[in-house]
Amino acid sequence: MSVTGLGWMFGMDLPLVSLTFVKGITALELLQRMGADATTVAVRDQDDFHDEFGSRLFELDAFVVSAGRWGDWAWAWEHSSWRCVEGTQLLSDVSAGTAGVALHFSEGPAEFRYAEDGQLLSAFSWEASTELEDFVGGTSSRFAAELRKHGADLETGDYGPLGPRKLYLRLAEEVGVGVDYNDLSIEPVLSAQLTPP
Repeated sequence: MSVTGLGWMFGMDLPLVSLTFVKGITALELLQRMGADATTVAVRDQDDFHDEFGSRLFELDAFVVSAGRWGDWAWAWEHSSWRCVEGTQLLSDVSAGTAGVALHFSEGPAEFRYAEDGQLLSAFSWEASTELEDFVGGTSSRFAAELRKHGADLETGDYGPLGPRKLYLRLAEEVGVGVDYNDLSIEPVLSAQLTPP
């Protein structure tokens, strides 16, 4: 199993994936842009992370996040919230002066959003529509070439052979984002609680 990029998620039973990526900044800067409570920001090993936050990891109002870096991109994994897709303000804020990606899926909905310099440019939502549609860019989507490459078609609304979740993961990888699985399960990682909205 590949433990880098996003491909490792394909076969995993993940109850909630709620990720925000921003290009060209550090993980700490991303947490600051997301509104992390500065008193909770620290590098924690996995035992300390679970000792401190374990009982709240799946409470949607606990706002526990871990963060790291993959190539040119900082990432933040929301373990107990989905602020990255609750409206467009967070992605707009964190992408100021650069580019940002939000990727979310659970047992039901799946979302992919892309923003540059504070402006949402593309948004795909499997819950909002059973057909492939870019809710911002329409058929002139910034991702039209990538969608065709993976067998999806904006004109017909066909997700192609991958289906929505895998297609969204592939779109995110095409932009250059990723997460090292070991940062979520083995290595010490920067973590915090976001300030509730």
